[in-house]
Amino acid sequence: ISAQEARDFSSGNGWAGWAPINDALQRCTAAGDPDPVTPDPEPEPDPVTPDPEPDPVTPDPDPEISVAAGGGVTEGGDATFTVTAVPAPSVPLTVDVSVSTSGDFGVTPGTRTVTIPTSGSATLTVGTTDDSTDEADGQVTATIDAGSGYTVSATAGSASVAVADDDDPPPAIPEISITAGAGVTEGGDATFTVTAVPAPSAPLTVDVSVAQSGDYGVATGPRTVTVGTSGTATLTVTTTNDSADEADGTATVTVDSGAGYTVSATAGTATVAVADDDDPPPPAVNATPSLSISDATAGEGGTLTFTVTLSPASSRYVWVHYYARPAFGAGLSATFADFAQAYGMLTFKPGETSKTITVAAVDDNSPEDDETFTVVLYSAVQAAIADGEATGTITDND
Repeated sequence: ISAQEARDFSSGNGWAGWAPINDALQRCTAAGDPDPVTPDPEPEPDPVTPDPEPDPVTPDPDPEISVAAGGGVTEGGDATFTVTAVPAPSVPLTVDVSVSTSGDFGVTPGTRTVTIPTSGSATLTVGTTDDSTDEADGQVTATIDAGSGYTVSATAGSASVAVADDDDPPPAIPEISITAGAGVTEGGDATFTVTAVPAPSAPLTVDVSVAQSGDYGVATGPRTVTVGTSGTATLTVTTTNDSADEADGTATVTVDSGAGYTVSATAGTATVAVADDDDPPPPAVNATPSLSISDATAGEGGTLTFTVTLSPASSRYVWVHYYARPAFGAGLSATFADFAQAYGMLTFKPGETSKTITVAAVDDNSPEDDETFTVVLYSAVQAAIADGEATGTITDND
């Protein structure tokens, strides 16, 4: 192959890189071929760009679990709760839930499990029991527990359903009080009203005690009163009319403690006045009282005071007369010149027992022995004179 042929071949067919062509071209050049053929350079291969590194795989976050309460129920109904996972799990997710209760509604407390499907929510049902006991309303509470594969909502991790009691409360215990009727005269009936608040649902037997002051024939001691469903009953206490004059009195009824009721702290006792209707006996006739007079002594120029005593006291007026005279008998007798004249009448009002008679002694200038005179009681009315004379002694001062 000539150099020209090699050139033509390589330029027309792109075979310049073929080894025989290159060899022929090189020989032509070495022999002084004026137009050597320069082979086309072998093309550089395109640089290989490595594939980019794949993005790191971020695992999906754990679902957050919350719980919401259904509407309140009456005991015996089912309390429901909705447990929700956000985002919804890709496979069913088991969640632990604690159930608790306030009140006694037959709920068994403890841990339960709820399976949340891929839809993202599940319902938890907690049954309650209907009983016949009156009790306060309560509630059932469901709380999400921490577990694997989920987190618990910080704001909705617990929910409560109200549970209402449907039993009637027991009837209230009646309080018993008693009030008194108007006062009566002996022989009349004293009445008392016994009241129960609230009124009993069935007749109620109440124990009472009856007492009296005075003697009016009241049958004292315990009795029973039946208070009907109206709430009141009347108790009648009979008195007896006699002929004895006596002080007015009372009939008293006291509510005793008993079963099925309480006693009012302020109205557990009541009293009816009972008036006597008998005339008092005539006043007793006093025994005849006695009068007596005591002796007296004073110096010349002084006053002698004689005390007249009535014993016992009389319920009527008593009168007695008196006078003073010289003494008779032994001793030196005063003359009418030695004492002032004294006479008159004493009056004792009913109940009075003592009166006085005063006699003035005359002061002279003659030395002498002591002298005496006599005061005499006489003509007493409604009294006897037991000791009707008293001696007055005048002592000399010269």
